[in-house]
Amino acid sequence: MIHLVIPDHIPEVEQSMEEEQPMKEEVEQPMEEEGGGGGDGLLQRTGRLLSRSRDLLPKGRISMKKMVAANHSKKAEAVVQSVEFHPTSNVILTAGFHKTLDLFQVDGDSNPHLQSVHIPGFPITTAHFTPDGREVVMAGHKKSFHVYDMMAGKIMRIYNIRGRREQFFDNFVVSPDNALLVFLGKDGYMPLVSNRTKQWVANLKMNGAVKDVTFSADGRKLLSTGSDGKVYVWDMTTRDCVHCFVDDGCVIGTTVSISPNGKYVACGADSGVVNVYDTEQCLKEERPKPLKSVMSLTTPIKCTKFNPSSEILAIASHEKKDAFRLIHTASCTVFSNWPKKETPLNYVYSCDFSPMSNYLAIGNAKGKALLYRLNHYCR
Repeated sequence: MIHLVIPDHIPEVEQSMEEEQPMKEEVEQPMEEEGGGGGDGLLQRTGRLLSRSRDLLPKGRISMKKMVAANHSKKAEAVVQSVEFHPTSNVILTAGFHKTLDLFQVDGDSNPHLQSVHIPGFPITTAHFTPDGREVVMAGHKKSFHVYDMMAGKIMRIYNIRGRREQFFDNFVVSPDNALLVFLGKDGYMPLVSNRTKQWVANLKMNGAVKDVTFSADGRKLLSTGSDGKVYVWDMTTRDCVHCFVDDGCVIGTTVSISPNGKYVACGADSGVVNVYDTEQCLKEERPKPLKSVMSLTTPIKCTKFNPSSEILAIASHEKKDAFRLIHTASCTVFSNWPKKETPLNYVYSCDFSPMSNYLAIGNAKGKALLYRLNHYCR
């Protein structure tokens, strides 16, 4: 196991508006690992993922099996704000207000703990692997954000985003091409930060307050939603807003997701309704009609997540216990047999599917990253 702790006394460095160097402070930590090897060895030991062919997922009922929790070997001491699978290795991260990033190997059996990165004074609200799998970017209720280089075993603290006066940046997404970090700012602003230099490069701005953003799989388009109940479509080549559509019946949009195959757009609202759209209609019409309005939940939607094959849409609300559903996208119907009434999900704050869709992880208020096997994808 590797345990990294960032000292409390690390100085924070703020750069002037005119300075052209990246606004970051790099701190290299000595690493001790049982069995030897560095961060690169970590991913080598956990194994790479292999693709397999299979039949289409049927609607109606889904075969699930509860596994040992992903973080069974080191339960979080706070709500699991973020849970995410590594893009190419059998590794999963958890992060939360206990100021700690944890990495686990996912074997479905013991799920051994691999690494801890503790950042004093930095409760983590959002954590994402970069698409190349080499870094983890973390944000919280601070102006700064942190980057953990898994290969080098280094922590970088980026003090602020140049030109922005927000008190904190607690949510962001990474572009599929690994080029940009898109932060959710105030007053509809979305600062774009170069993932290479960690410098601000541009702003996007929508009407109202931005609540969520998502990229298309090819990274060419970005969708944003927020307090005006509309969804804005951005061309990331020109960085222009090229279209805007009204999310049917929505007052405040809370989440937006595009399926990996590009066919579906899912929009979650503060009412608990999730609208599923045909993407082509969304990009052409100002008031597209949803393929389905899912009304299974009644409190604000916290997350909407498609699985990698685009056959399942997971939706969740953290304001009501066990408020979690799985939707069969082709038929836009909710799977009737799971979760069951007695399924102990608790209050769900985050979720993710593994790259091969064989696992579903759910982060809850009890500090657990629940792990379920989707049997259809294990054949």
